[in-house]
Amino acid sequence: MMRRYTGWLLLALLLAGPVRAQDEGERARLGGYGAIRFETTNLEHQYNTFTFRRFVLTTDVAITSNLRFLSELELERFRLLELEKVVEAEGGVTVEQAIEGTDQSEIAIEQAWLEWAIDPAFRLRAGGVLVPLGRFNINHDDNQWMFPRRSLVDRGAPVLPVKSAWNELGLGFTGEVPVGAQGLLTYQLYVVNGMQLDVEVENKYITSPDYAGSPGNHVDNYIELKFEPFTGTFGNDTKQAKTVTGRVALSPSLGVELGLSGYYGRYTPQYLPAEYVSSVGVDFLLSRGPLALEGEYVYTSMGDVEAVARGFARRVYNQAGVAFGPAEDEVPLESEVEVELTGLSRARQGYWVEARYAFFPEFLRDTFFGRGNQPLWYAGVRWEQVWYDDLLEEAEFAAGVLEEFEAENRWVSRLAFGLTYRPTPLVGFQLAYELTWTNKGHSLGDVTNYLIAEGDEDFARAFIFGVVFGF
Repeated sequence: MMRRYTGWLLLALLLAGPVRAQDEGERARLGGYGAIRFETTNLEHQYNTFTFRRFVLTTDVAITSNLRFLSELELERFRLLELEKVVEAEGGVTVEQAIEGTDQSEIAIEQAWLEWAIDPAFRLRAGGVLVPLGRFNINHDDNQWMFPRRSLVDRGAPVLPVKSAWNELGLGFTGEVPVGAQGLLTYQLYVVNGMQLDVEVENKYITSPDYAGSPGNHVDNYIELKFEPFTGTFGNDTKQAKTVTGRVALSPSLGVELGLSGYYGRYTPQYLPAEYVSSVGVDFLLSRGPLALEGEYVYTSMGDVEAVARGFARRVYNQAGVAFGPAEDEVPLESEVEVELTGLSRARQGYWVEARYAFFPEFLRDTFFGRGNQPLWYAGVRWEQVWYDDLLEEAEFAAGVLEEFEAENRWVSRLAFGLTYRPTPLVGFQLAYELTWTNKGHSLGDVTNYLIAEGDEDFARAFIFGVVFGF
């Protein structure tokens, strides 16, 4: 039997990950998942809030017996996007356009790939795929987890080069090979465009009184260009290089899995010096009866970050100017362009470990908690730590020269306790209490992307109530 796999399989077995099978007889399945939560913290400017964290719609289509297409469309904090455009032609042409949307909203394709199952051990997959670095990114659906917040390593203070859920466009192979009587070896191996330094443009308009030389108010227009690591393009790549990533996992028996994963490729665009990102991950799942222990460790190196900053300075630097003089009685407009390079560190590493216990109290058996399909309670704890080596704090550019480069070693730790009730395996009602802290006297906002912390707020307590669902 193994002779059929020789050749391509030997190449593909370098790295790996799981594959979900299409049920025989089903041509198309529509599904999805979502997460809603309420959160309160002790931070001064992070207010108590309800958040519709995300809603993801999934389609899984069996085109033929061995051809399959899967897609996921994600809406994060999304409620409204409205575009109004008016064109009038009376004595000339007047164009008016207005865009209205909810704050921090995002629409994204999370996955979109075609799979050709040549053999269970050899499946060709092409399209937008989840990067198989660690076990969380490829199993990130909110309703699969006990805690309402994703891990620091994968999302909150990402050690992954790009925060989860991280996808890339490319081509590769997946498969599964029986090992022994009960074991299974699974793998994923892809060549993808790869992460890149991309730009985010932000406009701010600030009105101020008593403009010098003109009565009344004036308007300051601040344009901020933030360059930071981002997922690779689904169009023309910005660099003449590709990235290799993959994962191999061994499951010697049901409820046990050990995984090894990697990622390597250039992340600087072609107009900057060539620097490469390399990551390695180790993960595990140990489950016996009601007890489960799960965890992940990831290490990432981003090369010579200062060399990237110097090359960046030669191409992009701070500019400031004043728009053409306003007509009489118009509000003066000042424009300032700020350029920021962020999200880089020479190296970073971190881990999370989660222990949980499934149970159902007998005294609740005859209450409404006992209704549903296999209702269960879960109690658990998650411990997480992340370390940044030479985290870029500030880079100042002027006239094509890097004038200032400040990097600092930082860390962040988080301890979470949780209790979840599941009336059915796809739906959960979650309670969690989190303690998060970092270097004394330093802001948590500098090392996390979800906490709004002031310069001296180095400790945060959070209480979260979450609702997750899948269908």
